Amino acid sequence: MTAVPTATRARLNAEFLAQLGRYDHVTRLPNRLHFIDHFDSFAQAERPTMLVLITLADAKHYNEILRALGMAFSEDFVRAGADLLAGLLPSETILYHVSVLSFIVALPVDDPDAFPAVATHIAAAFAGVIEVNAIPIKTQVGVGLLPVDARRGAAESLRAALVAAQDSRNDPSGIAFYNHKSDAAHLRAFRLLADLPAAMASSDQLSLHYQPRIDLQTGRCGGAEALLRWNHPLLGTISPAEFVPLAEQTALITPLTHWVMDHAMGQNRRFLDAGHPMRVSINASPVNLSEEGFDDALLRNCSQAGLSPHHVELEFTEGTLATNSKRAVQQLGNLRSAGVDVALDDFGSGYSNLSYIAHIPADVLKIDQSFVRPLQAAGDDDFLLCHIISIAQGLGFRVCAEGIETAHAYARLRDLGCEEGQGYFMARPMPADRLLDWLDARGTAGPYSLHN
Repeated sequence: MTAVPTATRARLNAEFLAQLGRYDHVTRLPNRLHFIDHFDSFAQAERPTMLVLITLADAKHYNEILRALGMAFSEDFVRAGADLLAGLLPSETILYHVSVLSFIVALPVDDPDAFPAVATHIAAAFAGVIEVNAIPIKTQVGVGLLPVDARRGAAESLRAALVAAQDSRNDPSGIAFYNHKSDAAHLRAFRLLADLPAAMASSDQLSLHYQPRIDLQTGRCGGAEALLRWNHPLLGTISPAEFVPLAEQTALITPLTHWVMDHAMGQNRRFLDAGHPMRVSINASPVNLSEEGFDDALLRNCSQAGLSPHHVELEFTEGTLATNSKRAVQQLGNLRSAGVDVALDDFGSGYSNLSYIAHIPADVLKIDQSFVRPLQAAGDDDFLLCHIISIAQGLGFRVCAEGIETAHAYARLRDLGCEEGQGYFMARPMPADRLLDWLDARGTAGPYSLHN
């Protein structure tokens, strides 16, 4: 037998490894690199070509399968999905396995603005369950469509088609074309998360505004809620309603909440030194209260700022107790025992029920503004508002109404015995220096009244 020269063996090994690197090891299908190699041929085809990207499940659902049934079963699940897809495609079509859960195919079409028939067949075939080792599994498939455009390139086309597949889960048909506006929102969200660490390190991007809390019976200001603001250097003002929920989905929510605690408590020390004893409210995410040691960190920050615990109020929403009820309740109890006021924020907008409210570990119940804003004039319906105040006070809560925007709402809530309120009628959120001026002016003018 003639020996194979070393150089030839090395070349054959390199060619073998190159080919091996272009096939997925689970399904033995051509992979993402193989698709990229073929992309130019799709872009140069005489007929319009449509990319159809299929994701078998979202990441959370797949992780549940992985955790419950193991790695081998999860690979069997992916293979079963690949086999079902292959059976739905024309025989000459190449199916590419481009990520753990994603497959893509390039199809010639007559109308690039219409769903290809095969996409409809795929969505229908995966609408039920598929059996894997005699176990029925719901796939939660997504089908994304993207007309091939050579200017977009292979890698960007894969990304855009994946965005379409993710969007398709919100469409009744289970199929979606790539949507630039939706994609722009995804990209903006990613950019905000990427830029948030620099914002926390910067001295001029994040800031706190403070909205006064008024005692409706005396008219005096006894506290203020610290509200986060972000002035992005390129994107301008970013609402906390946009970036805080994004941060809650990542580890960034922990340093962000600590940033708020540090600055709010330091500022409250300055309010006290200026002769304005008050309580500053800080919002906590459900994620924060599910983290061990959050209560200790808050009390430590309080001590370092030279504050007594009663100068701080922690606000949380009803969803907090659904995230990690045992740890959240324990930490809220620890904070209350130390002297920190605890407030349930946005009550009535979430899981509210009578058996639940009786066991909420809080001192204050803040009524969601959706119950307050309809109070525009005499005769406006306040049936639910009356009963919420009565029940909350009967259970020992101090009640604060959010969203007071009219003199009628202020007067009506006061007449109903509501202890506190905040809203644009009394004061909008403002920077700390403006709040100091506001407090100084009120100190000489006396307590707030409907005639101020």
